[in-house]
Amino acid sequence: MITANDIIGGVDLRGKYTGLELVDQVYPKFRIVPGLLGCPKWSKKPGVAAVMKAKVENINGVFTGMSVVDIPSDSTGADVYSEVPEWKNLNNYTSERQIVCWPKIKLDDKVFHLSTQLIGLMNKVDADNGDIPYESPSNKLLQMNACVNDAGEEIDLGFNQANYLNGQGIVTALNFANGWVAWGNRTGCYPSNTDVKDNFISMRRMFDWIGNKFILTFWTKVDDPANMRLIRTVINSFNYFMNGLMSQGAIIGGRIEFLSPENPLTDLMNGVLRFHIYIAPPPPAEQIWAVLEL
Repeated sequence: MITANDIIGGVDLRGKYTGLELVDQVYPKFRIVPGLLGCPKWSKKPGVAAVMKAKVENINGVFTGMSVVDIPSDSTGADVYSEVPEWKNLNNYTSERQIVCWPKIKLDDKVFHLSTQLIGLMNKVDADNGDIPYESPSNKLLQMNACVNDAGEEIDLGFNQANYLNGQGIVTALNFANGWVAWGNRTGCYPSNTDVKDNFISMRRMFDWIGNKFILTFWTKVDDPANMRLIRTVINSFNYFMNGLMSQGAIIGGRIEFLSPENPLTDLMNGVLRFHIYIAPPPPAEQIWAVLEL
């Protein structure tokens, strides 16, 4: 009964929100900023995935987040691993705000889209770290015992095949040293975008999280007198916050500054203040090598 148009939704003349447009209603109603947007089953439709990407780029006009999408694992999509990168590129699943998943996964008789369990896994990892998304979900346990395609046929991915998908910006599942785990650290923009703040899932999420945190922390300061007292309050408060993140290991370093070149006199006279945040979230240890010598 449900169609892709129902999922995409819109806003009617009476201002009623439906479908993905309801993302903008989450924070006003519940005071929770959406960090991950998922549409299992529907996200494998390029039209839906494109709207998901657009929504997380601009939530309520101020916040940002990420979408978790699936690549279809049927004959019209990619039912073998070698076809996945081509389908991903042809259908523009190539954004730094997309976490691209393939294939489906299975636990006994229950079949899941990988995005379903990955979103749950990411939230669990975040919760274990004080709700700070600095740790990658890769190499963390999934609730599964097989990979399958849309036809229900089991897909046996070896280590090299899973790494090949990772190298194309695709998250998959792997059964190796510690059981079935999510496998992959990169967003959809990889490998064409080599900027680590965009192509590492955990680093992209930390940039979004800290940006959203700044907005929420100082929203009450909007319309206060634009004087040195306000500037010092923002700088001292946020630097204290960044020092706490650094002591926890959530960032390698970070600071906030108020730079003269970014704040021309005409902007200051017009009530516009711009702060510059420097942050270095830790990248995941994607490769660990050892050299053995006799």
